[in-house]
Order: sequence, then structure tokens, then C-alpha cells
Amino acid sequence: MASAVFAEIEKNIQADPSLVKSINGVYQFNVNTADGVKNWTVDLKTAPGGVKQGPAPKADCTLTLKEQDLVDMSTGKLNGQQAFMQGKLKIQGNMSFAMKLGQVVAGKKKPAAPAASKPAVSAAPAAGSSPSPAASSSSSSSSSSGSPAVSAVFDTLSKAITANPDLIKKINGVYQFNITPASGAAQQWSVDLKSAPGVKQGPAAKPDCTLVLKEQDFLDMMSGKLNGQQAFMQGKLKIQGNMSFAMKLGQVVAGKKKPAAPAASKPAVSAA
Repeated sequence: MASAVFAEIEKNIQADPSLVKSINGVYQFNVNTADGVKNWTVDLKTAPGGVKQGPAPKADCTLTLKEQDLVDMSTGKLNGQQAFMQGKLKIQGNMSFAMKLGQVVAGKKKPAAPAASKPAVSAAPAAGSSPSPAASSSSSSSSSSGSPAVSAVFDTLSKAITANPDLIKKINGVYQFNITPASGAAQQWSVDLKSAPGVKQGPAAKPDCTLVLKEQDFLDMMSGKLNGQQAFMQGKLKIQGNMSFAMKLGQVVAGKKKPAAPAASKPAVSAA
């Protein structure tokens, strides 16, 4: 089954040589089959590109999944993003290349199933896995160096880290947020849950995961108006570095929410 999928990808690369230029990356697939794990390499970096069975000498992005899930993804029965969120697809390396892989699948499907290449999400965001209240006092309030609303989010996040020291042990990573306001220069914030726990404005010395997004999308995501996974799929959130840390960020948000938001849920109705 896996062989047939990669044979189709090979045909697609031959039919569209521009993929090498547009993607410029090497993928390794670790496919769990009935006969054990089999490796496949999809080279879209060195012209003319190609597919071969076996591990890549230097993969930009490694994808690990079961054979049936690979087949279901290739036919459109399983959405790649859902597979990732459900833990069916594990990604190592540069996440931007995982996003580009859709171009290969989309090209493969054009003759037969054009609609299957864009199953992700429409513009309507749903509350979900990256919720968190954007409240509390600001630690850096100048709009030129840091939006008060953004500063308030990170101030609350800093308090959550102090209140939940277990987060350092659970996450053990450093995040950098590159946030672009409606006007003015981009802001950078570091959230250290590794060696020097805390939050500061400015770039991280060595981030494990960098998240790039617009200010309003950041605020919507952290308040629960915009689902983090949907933001990612819609191109509103770009992730660089180790994607596993991006998934762990939800634990920070969840921990941040517990102490701050219990009262907000019950202003409405009392029991009759």
C-alpha cells in the first residue's frame, strides 16, 4: 500500500519539476507496516527530485505514521492536520516543510480529486486547544515597544509559570513569539520553561520553538476566539523549530487559565 502512495508521489514530481524549486526540502517517512517500520525518502531539494525507499542522509522533515494512515491521508480520507492533532502523525524537524508537503499531495490529486487537497479549515475560527485569558496588568506598556494588550497576556503567562513550577519539568523548552502589530515594528517575546524560567520581552538566545503571527491573531488565539490548530492551518500562525514544543504550549495555556478564570463562568444563572 505504501509503495503505491510513493509511486504516485514520484509520478507527481516527474509531472511537475517546479516542485523542487518551490519546496526545496527533503522528507523522510517512517511508515509502520505489518512487516515493521519502512523508510522512504522524498527529495524535493536536489533536481530533478525523486522518491526512493530507505532513510534520507539529511532530512529536513521526518514524518512517522502507520501505513493505513498514510494511505488514508493520500486519498483524502484522513486530513493531515487532524492526523497530527490526533497523534497519528508525528513530525520531527522543520514544520514549514511539513506544511509544504501538501503541495505534493495537491499536485498528485489535481487530475482525479481537486477538492481533496484543501480540506483544512475555512475562515471561521473555533475556540479550542490554545485558549487563555488575555488579562491582568502590563509589564511593558509602550505601544511602540510592546502593545499593552500583548504585554498583559505575557504578564498573566508569567504569573502562571510562577504559580505552576511543574510546567518547567513537563515542557522543558524555550519559546519565542514574533508578533506583528497592525502598525509598527514586530515585537519579540521569550517564554523560558527550561533553564531560566520566566517571560521577557526580546528574542530568546536559543529557542526550541518560534511562533510567528499577527498581534490580533495572537490575542484571539490566547483568548480562545481562535483555535491554535486552525490558525496554523489558515496560515495565520507560522511555526519554526521543534513542533512537539508547539503542541506542549497548550499545557502552559491550560495552567494559566486555571487560577485566573473560574469566576468568569458563573455570572449568569443561579440554580432554581
